[in-house]
Amino acid sequence: MEKEKNNTELHYEELKAPEKKRPVHATPYEREIEKHMKTLFPDREERGFYAKDSEFLQIDIHMLEAPTKKEFHVLYTVGMSALPMALPEDLLPEYQPLERGELMLLLPAEWTLSLPEDGKVDNRLWWPVNLMKYLARFPHEYKTWLGWGHTIPNSEEYLPYDESTALCGVMLGALQQEISVLKSKDGAQINFYTLIPLYKEEIEAKRDEGTEAFMTKLSTINGYGMIVFPDRPNVCKQ
Repeated sequence: MEKEKNNTELHYEELKAPEKKRPVHATPYEREIEKHMKTLFPDREERGFYAKDSEFLQIDIHMLEAPTKKEFHVLYTVGMSALPMALPEDLLPEYQPLERGELMLLLPAEWTLSLPEDGKVDNRLWWPVNLMKYLARFPHEYKTWLGWGHTIPNSEEYLPYDESTALCGVMLGALQQEISVLKSKDGAQINFYTLIPLYKEEIEAKRDEGTEAFMTKLSTINGYGMIVFPDRPNVCKQ
């Protein structure tokens, strides 16, 4: 996967609801995505959290459960790749293979996700899932794109994702290429970006120092922060 060399940080305002109901798009790559992930992470129980009331894009979350307590759950989206992202003109045609993507997120084995019968989920556990769904729609709703190294603060106020954590933004990273790139049967390339939730100080440091320098700091913690711990060390706190 080609890595973006700039230091893109995406800000946004709340979108107004569309006047007309839009058709729902589902990715034609669903089976290929599932096969890709199951091949890379074999012998894992799979669970799906499927969108019941989809709007514009059908975004489903799949979870490949950690086989042991020493490993991690692998969550991935199915649906973001239904539409191409709007890459800037100066990246075309060279970087056109980056226009379709899906998202991944890693949770520790002790993280429990289960849907209660009343449908009321505990945000302390579900904020990573909600973040994945939101970001999967983000580039299509805002007519932009997401790629390696991009950061998206949680509002201009850097609001924490939940009361249980001070994490308040996210950066897109990537695992090794055999995981992060899928070449589909029709020739399209689907890029899998791993979400790395960040603290405010880390977002500011990345903005000031650049992505590569910030990644060096992240390398001091287990898994570059890709395994989501709500209280993980802040690598930029004074």
